[in-house]
Amino acid sequence: MPLLPFSHIIHHPTKDIVVLSFGEHLQAVETKNGVIVGSTVELEERDSTGLQAQPIANTPDPALENKARVQVLTFSPDGAFLATAADDKVMKIWDTESWKCLGTRTLVRRSNALEFSKDGSHVVTADKFGDIYNMIRDIPDVVAPVKKAEATEDGEEEEENEGEQPILGHVSMATDLALTKDNKYIITSDRDEHIRISQYPKGHNIETYCLGHTSFVTKIKVLPGESQKYLLSGAGDATIRVWEFMKGLEVQTFNIREALGMPPAETDTEDDLTVFSFSICEAKNHIAVVIEKESRLLILQWNEAAANVELLKVIDLEGRTLAAEYDRSGHLWTSVVPEEGKNSNRLVSVYDNEYVMQEDLAKYVNSFGSKAVESIPDMLNTEELRKHTTDWRELKKAREEKEAARLAGGADAPLSKKQRKNKNSRKIPEPGAGSGAAASSSSIAGDA
Repeated sequence: MPLLPFSHIIHHPTKDIVVLSFGEHLQAVETKNGVIVGSTVELEERDSTGLQAQPIANTPDPALENKARVQVLTFSPDGAFLATAADDKVMKIWDTESWKCLGTRTLVRRSNALEFSKDGSHVVTADKFGDIYNMIRDIPDVVAPVKKAEATEDGEEEEENEGEQPILGHVSMATDLALTKDNKYIITSDRDEHIRISQYPKGHNIETYCLGHTSFVTKIKVLPGESQKYLLSGAGDATIRVWEFMKGLEVQTFNIREALGMPPAETDTEDDLTVFSFSICEAKNHIAVVIEKESRLLILQWNEAAANVELLKVIDLEGRTLAAEYDRSGHLWTSVVPEEGKNSNRLVSVYDNEYVMQEDLAKYVNSFGSKAVESIPDMLNTEELRKHTTDWRELKKAREEKEAARLAGGADAPLSKKQRKNKNSRKIPEPGAGSGAAASSSSIAGDA
């Protein structure tokens, strides 16, 4: 059976550790030697000849009962805590010394993004209904009532920051959020191409908008530098954009298709390239860009003085890229869904500062693996974010049925790309039209 790929990778802010998620589980890995120091599932040794046995810190039973896929995860600024949220709307807080689950909380709706406040006392979450909540980190698994607003000395009413408080809302699904370094502003994005800059935690005070994307925004992050005034965003319109966000000013549009040497998309396409995520290395000002369903990873160079990003390198991976993350040493950790016929056990690869693969750093993760599954689910899917005239679930089902028919070689199977290309140059014979026709039909079926 195949191994479940790692869907997320994030680095510890103060230690040489990365955390990888697979399904409902987590692994903590030391980035200096690749040793697994914590895991929420017992790991099986798979072809790990020569590897030393490792002490694995497993979580208590309540954490193991969660069977929903981890959707988002984030470290507190000091690295003392890790917050995760899963598809079942359960958020967990983890202690990063013992890798034990400290407690859980049921969210109002599924979270699409998480971030700690500057002091780590609050967790901010953006959900699929467009609402942004500010939550006290240590509240147990209940939604505490918000106390009545009290008058302050200057006569203004101020609500006590208790439990889970909504601080702002979008009219469509919220896709990501970011807090500025000074904790004064919260930046949020949504399915309707909007990026909003609001005061934090009083999100009803809107500063400005960054408008320009022509499809849903997937990722936003404040770019490194002394000014802290630039924002990077990625979207489903095959672009990455740089903004002077407090002015709502777009300063650069970087075209992903051009960087990959691909022709422009059709005018009315509903399925353009999607920037799935990106990771920023502040030491080198490098940006690793993950593109949905692509095996190529873009490495960009950020230049604060010129306020732009430039293509530095394209890395070909051994499967569709799921995640990419720089560790504190500037090494790049990547995870993929392996392509058929390639090394199916190489789920993770690590590249040094010159982007040369370092197999030793990933040998423990790849040898001990994750967990075996009957089949690998679709782990990169933004269909629900696209504005189809037909419900995205119906479109997805129809595509899966067509693909299954094509693989089975059914009579009603859709034509392969090669067949569609040759359709106008020669007639495709009907089955049973003669030996020559049968031979041609067999050849075409083989091409499919």
